[in-house]
Amino acid sequence: MSGGTVIVGASLAGLRVAEALRAGGYTGRLRLVGEEHHLPYDRPPLSKQVLTGEWDAARTALTTSAKLTEAGIETVLGARAVAVDDEAVTLADGGRLDYDRLVVATGAAARTWPGAAPEGRVHRLRTLADGVRLRAALEAGGPLVVVGGGFIGLEVAAAGRASGLDVTVVEAASTPLEPVLGPAIGACFTRLHRAHGVRVLTGVPITAIEESAGAVAVRLADGTELSAAHVVVGIGAEPNNAWLSGLGLDDAAGVPCDARGRAGDRVWALGDVAAWEQPGHRDAVRHEHWTSAVDQAAVVAAALLGREPARPMAPPYFWSTQYEVNFQLVGRPDLATSVEVLEAGEDGADRGTVFALADPAGRRVAVAAFHNPRRFLRLRRELQEESAAAVTPS
Repeated sequence: MSGGTVIVGASLAGLRVAEALRAGGYTGRLRLVGEEHHLPYDRPPLSKQVLTGEWDAARTALTTSAKLTEAGIETVLGARAVAVDDEAVTLADGGRLDYDRLVVATGAAARTWPGAAPEGRVHRLRTLADGVRLRAALEAGGPLVVVGGGFIGLEVAAAGRASGLDVTVVEAASTPLEPVLGPAIGACFTRLHRAHGVRVLTGVPITAIEESAGAVAVRLADGTELSAAHVVVGIGAEPNNAWLSGLGLDDAAGVPCDARGRAGDRVWALGDVAAWEQPGHRDAVRHEHWTSAVDQAAVVAAALLGREPARPMAPPYFWSTQYEVNFQLVGRPDLATSVEVLEAGEDGADRGTVFALADPAGRRVAVAAFHNPRRFLRLRRELQEESAAAVTPS
């Protein structure tokens, strides 16, 4: 039997490629391989509705076994890919999956604190199991210390406050999210969390996290020591591509791909693991966004079917909800060197504020808004039009 198409990564990205292939008329063998024992599930609710208890973990499921069977999509779950060559993927149990075409959608792994016990009081949040375990920790009570003021850390902090816990966020930069969005937008998040009772400590690195019976000590460079019942480490993620060394695709920046996700002769990659060429900016980056995974899946499926994509890739889009305040971001903030307030919130509050981020040449590369959906939607459309024009041949 032909190896057909093997998709490694039973993620949102992997699932959407499989579904799009079947919808597009692909009739070959199609296998979806996942390291976890769960069917594909939605990750954004893990740091939101699952942590606050609004959702049961089962509600995050993106599909069912019956739907996959009906579509002729085979699943190989609880199977970790450890190596690959030009013919097959090798699994941790020694099994090999032959392929004609390979799609890599293995995502990224959350960084953790060195020496942290896997099932101890120092947590990370990336998988469904992580979310369920952290939810139980929040229900057990605080104090809670969040290491890292990125989006995951801030959403966890908001969930902790919703559970009535004493919460402290520790960020080495001068404001949360400063490395991503700059100090002005970071200051808005600082004010938001402090207004809800979170202690936000910035500009001080952590020197140690030490777990003892029933508690965790977090030591800072200025001598401060924080005592917590649980600690959540949110210091970024790394692409899960070490297993691709046999194909030379284990770059630390992510699997290098062209603008249609092609990484090799018979290999494509997408989602958090993949660094796609960006024709409008002449670089290659990983976009760890839900919408990017969905958009890339449509492009990869079209490429596998020998067709042109139905529409061009949209600028990366992201959202985060904290304390009922919805934050939206579109574009490439990593290219920005300046931030301008386009619209200030009413009565001096940050709610309703809209920002434009520009590159050194003054070109708008991203837009961000706090709870201002109408203005944001208009600006998002403008940015999408500008992005499409930048990659259209003259």
